[in-house]
Amino acid sequence: MSKLPHYREGFRAVTGSGEYIDDVPTPSGTLYMAIYRSPYAHAKILRVDLSGVFEHGGIAYGPDDLAKVIPNPFPLAVDAPIKYYPFARDKARFVGEPIAVVLADDPYKAIDLLDYVQVDFEPLRPVLTFEDALKGDLLVHEELKSNVAMYRHMKFGPVDKAFSESPVIIKREFRYQKHNAMPLETYGVLAHYSGGELNIWANAQGPLLITYFISRALGLSTGSTRLFSPRDVGGSFGSKYALYPYITLAAAASILSGRPVKWVESRTEHLVSSNSGGARLGVVEIAATRDGIIQGFRFRFYEDVGAYPRPPDPGVLFRVHGNMNGAYDVRAIEVENYVIITNKLPTGLNRAYGGPPFYYMLEIAVNELARELGIDPLELRIKNLIREFPKRIGDEHFYETVTGGLYPRQDYERVVRAIEPEYRRWLEERKRNPNIGVGIAVLIEPAGTNLGYTDLAIEPSKRKYPHSGSGSYVTVSLDMSGYIRVFVNGTNEGLGHETTLAEVVASEFGVDPSVVVVENRVDTTRTWTLSDGSYSSRFAPIVVSAAILAARQLKEKLIRLAMAALGTDKVGFENGQFYDINNPSKRTDLRRLASSVNWDPGSLPEGVDASLSATVFYQPPTVKAADGDKINSSATYAIQAQLAVIELDPDTYDIKVRKYVIAHDSGRIFKREFVDGQLMGGLMHGLALTLYEELMYDDQGNPLTTNLDIYESPTLAEAVGMEVEFIHFETPTKHLVSGAHGVGEGAMMGVPAAIVNALASIIGKAITDLPLRPYKIMKAVEG
Repeated sequence: MSKLPHYREGFRAVTGSGEYIDDVPTPSGTLYMAIYRSPYAHAKILRVDLSGVFEHGGIAYGPDDLAKVIPNPFPLAVDAPIKYYPFARDKARFVGEPIAVVLADDPYKAIDLLDYVQVDFEPLRPVLTFEDALKGDLLVHEELKSNVAMYRHMKFGPVDKAFSESPVIIKREFRYQKHNAMPLETYGVLAHYSGGELNIWANAQGPLLITYFISRALGLSTGSTRLFSPRDVGGSFGSKYALYPYITLAAAASILSGRPVKWVESRTEHLVSSNSGGARLGVVEIAATRDGIIQGFRFRFYEDVGAYPRPPDPGVLFRVHGNMNGAYDVRAIEVENYVIITNKLPTGLNRAYGGPPFYYMLEIAVNELARELGIDPLELRIKNLIREFPKRIGDEHFYETVTGGLYPRQDYERVVRAIEPEYRRWLEERKRNPNIGVGIAVLIEPAGTNLGYTDLAIEPSKRKYPHSGSGSYVTVSLDMSGYIRVFVNGTNEGLGHETTLAEVVASEFGVDPSVVVVENRVDTTRTWTLSDGSYSSRFAPIVVSAAILAARQLKEKLIRLAMAALGTDKVGFENGQFYDINNPSKRTDLRRLASSVNWDPGSLPEGVDASLSATVFYQPPTVKAADGDKINSSATYAIQAQLAVIELDPDTYDIKVRKYVIAHDSGRIFKREFVDGQLMGGLMHGLALTLYEELMYDDQGNPLTTNLDIYESPTLAEAVGMEVEFIHFETPTKHLVSGAHGVGEGAMMGVPAAIVNALASIIGKAITDLPLRPYKIMKAVEG
């Protein structure tokens, strides 16, 4: 038994001993920042007067001041003449857009001093809906000459033939709402520019491209910009990638003031002006035979990215590019993608990025096909599942999708059939109780993002460089006391990464996890890459793979050192000890070996490496740059099937989830309880999205959801009485060192479709406008 808590990060959390952004010590002379934000969704900025702030003992910087130290806009992933800065320069384009910053030696004084910022505006009519944006009478960015920042039309396989020759074609339109990721901890930054160097502490979710964005905007070199995170981050779900504009603002304030600057966001600020998952209008068409064999898919997606198409968007449209056929053997796909600009909060990463809106639309459309044909929805899905994986790469077999994805071999039907007993049982119950609804969703969960998928936002002929970032660095070292130290340039968001790494590395050395010390935090003074960070369920397939390889490299080094220490050319290793194979009584352990190398490296034979450290960069072998418009958009993919059983109150039209079943094969499972936790969290996140949460605006673009009382997140009460069952299959994949797929996002991807399909089994029609509020259900039922 390990001498450490079973869940290291959890122990810190429940004992109040974590280290979050507000716990980071502030340097002497720190000023606190408050942000003056636009009260209008769309308005010209005529005049900014900050004199009142100075008269009342504060410091303030407006657009002209900020422009002096933020000379460059952030880079965009789309080919559009839009300039995105972390503050409004000529006009405000969403409520909450920063216009000026105020500094004081007390955070509350800084907020109070915002009252003395005087700005004259000329309000303009806002662009708020898809229809208004596409009409183009009003423009968010005049230089764009429309409100469409990107349009891509792609065809894969014989689409026209599939649709012209298929006897059955169904077409459905969908609306998916704008929403917030709702981490427990809001944004926080501490920036200090001194001696030509910028040091930043922020609760970002990894190094990622953040240092590059900040340095470019400020006109600094990446070598003079250092980014650190605290030991713990209070959740992100993708949202803390979008912290970089606020880091840049705080850094600019530090450069201008010559003092350290700290800013911690309020909850209202987070809801109004931080980051969001985008609203989407979608149209899905399916061509099929009369016996239910799917011949082709057509997708048309309009993604509302808010006022600016800021990176990583429009990646939300392309993250699922390699798996657009879902779990089905479909070889003809056409997709039209539009990026729409409106006067709303910009979008960015959100849990399961791109997956929930895509599978919500695909899996409801598949269900509607089954309804149209009179075929059982489960049987129609099973009939179309992928069964052959003919492409061999290394030791693994793959199914190559028509869009470029590489699915490693799994038994899809076995996983989907696993939900069948409960599915059939509840169909029988439904005969007795017509208010019971049964719905399913089947999906492929992508994991380990290929950053190259953002290149698909640009026509192939216009792309300058290939991109395929997906890997991670991990360093494993042995200190002089025999403790094994693991460093990952990532973040701890309560996912169990520290605990898992300790146990995985300990197993490689045959030691107790208590002698493995894990440091999982952002520190760009150490080795890192643009793809490092905590996102896209990449930990198990990529980070753990790198850790295993680094541990094995270090062990090989130690074996050679043990040969010198034991005076033999044949050394064995077991349970943390090295021994002479010819004389097993001659032994040394990690502590003694480390101590001798540290104290007396001069005694080692010439040519023996005395380094007690190994750093490995692991890039998944199947992740490559785009080939035209085809790309393997993720490192790996795994099958998942979901069953939702709901009960509809016939008087209030409230939905109660009676049972939820998730069957999946996530490859090698390192810690079952962490996998269960991810599935449960994804399930609740999916229910929040499907039934409750939405960022709403009035007809002037004013946010209506400005606090937690209005933004309807579920509570414990919504989970009480819901029976949950997780069915695990474990088929380690051969193409990744860890043998593991991702598991953090699939649950959320399938919940919206499964719940809508369950409701459709009760009311006889699918409601395709989320969230499923009672008034929408009543309207559908009563006509």
